[in-house]
Amino acid sequence: MKFVNHLFLLAVAILFLTSCNNGGDGTITGGSLSSSGTVVYLADQSTDGVFELFLASSGVKLNGPLVSGGNVISFALTPDKTAVVYIADQTTNDVFELYQVNIATPGVSVKLNGTLVLGGDVTSFTVTPDGTSVVYLADQRIDQVFEVFRVLFVSPQSSTLLNPALVAGQTVTQFAVTPDSTKVVYLANQDNVNVNELYQVAFLIPLFSTKLNSPLIFPGGNVTNFAITPNSASVVYLADQRVDQIFELFLSPITGPGSGTPLNPLLNAGQNVTAFAVTPDSTAVIYRANQNTASTFELFRVVFASPQTSSVTLNGTLIPGGNVRSFTIAANGSAVVYSADQDIFGVVELFRVPLTPVAAAQKVNPNLVAPQSVTAAFVITPDSSAVVYLANQTVNTVVQLYRVPFSSLQTSTLLNPPLAVGGNVSNNFAVSPDSTLVLYIADQTTFGVEELYAVNVGTPGASSKLNGQLVPGGNVTAFTF
Repeated sequence: MKFVNHLFLLAVAILFLTSCNNGGDGTITGGSLSSSGTVVYLADQSTDGVFELFLASSGVKLNGPLVSGGNVISFALTPDKTAVVYIADQTTNDVFELYQVNIATPGVSVKLNGTLVLGGDVTSFTVTPDGTSVVYLADQRIDQVFEVFRVLFVSPQSSTLLNPALVAGQTVTQFAVTPDSTKVVYLANQDNVNVNELYQVAFLIPLFSTKLNSPLIFPGGNVTNFAITPNSASVVYLADQRVDQIFELFLSPITGPGSGTPLNPLLNAGQNVTAFAVTPDSTAVIYRANQNTASTFELFRVVFASPQTSSVTLNGTLIPGGNVRSFTIAANGSAVVYSADQDIFGVVELFRVPLTPVAAAQKVNPNLVAPQSVTAAFVITPDSSAVVYLANQTVNTVVQLYRVPFSSLQTSTLLNPPLAVGGNVSNNFAVSPDSTLVLYIADQTTFGVEELYAVNVGTPGASSKLNGQLVPGGNVTAFTF
């Protein structure tokens, strides 16, 4: 198997949950969502070491029968939550293909991808936001030449090649569908086998792509990452376009041709942008870079209307050796939350920066001391009112789940109940769309046995187990709702 080794620990967190009943047998206690909900999880529930899909409300297996040695490795719910799309070596061991199964007809799956060449696999996919199709990456036509295909749900196995035909040595490495479900943006060494660049292709005009980046520094320049703006009008991309090995942000219209407007101020040797995200209103980008000092990574914002000159530092003053680690933007665009060892070296904490307008950063969690730290896993609730995070805040050796409302910063609530001795909450957790429920994976009941739980933020410390009975050695590794 040439593309994963293995993705069994893939943590999918597509936020949707609408099932709120009382009990501890796969139902959820005390929410306020509708009764038509779906929670799907990945586990070796029936056979140790064989990972399959199950419906949380009933424990029913969803995927079709797997060949000996087969496993499901990734999955997603369709936007209407009526079906699951997944990758598995279901028909032939170590040949990974794309399938769909309707929630209403568990066990009856349909193969979506076209016929694969010998050695071919589907490696990744995304369901289009309009729910009509799936775009996937596969070496479907030529072994080791990965290309982008689209298949309509109404015409399974009748896939359309989207990118222009590639030859040996050329391959697509990353792709994303525009929010308006009309185009795919992708990275490929399409024009030069030694240079990864950014392209766009419209669903209505397959095989005809437009390059989105400006000419790169040659030799050595590459585009390494990108993000489509929520309004589907532009693409922000990361590249060493101006100076080799100095990675900066650029903005290009999604229709091309690539203009590659520089966004951040010109960086010097040793300085780089390492992470970025577009604001929900499609007017600015938040990014992490060692822009001010080569030895210190901080958080910045630049607005598209004033590239380079509008870059401002968002984080508070960092102690010597301190760095911003990661960040996330509130869904309503009102604020950004970042993690950093800002006050005590090595003690990572959370801070909130208002964006409308930009104001001083404030600490989110209660004060921590070494060896306490917030982990890399934290999310802002969909209603933009609170943050949920993991930390060893109560017991130094135990990672648990906490919530802090923005209306009462530094006042945290422990969400999970007591864990089994040696147990921890994993990095796999997500918040429901109405922000009332948190689903998480933890070895809460039995040490070393990872299972799926839900807790209502209004009744912390009282969680419900969602998965069915696991076989000895079984674990839940991922979920979606």
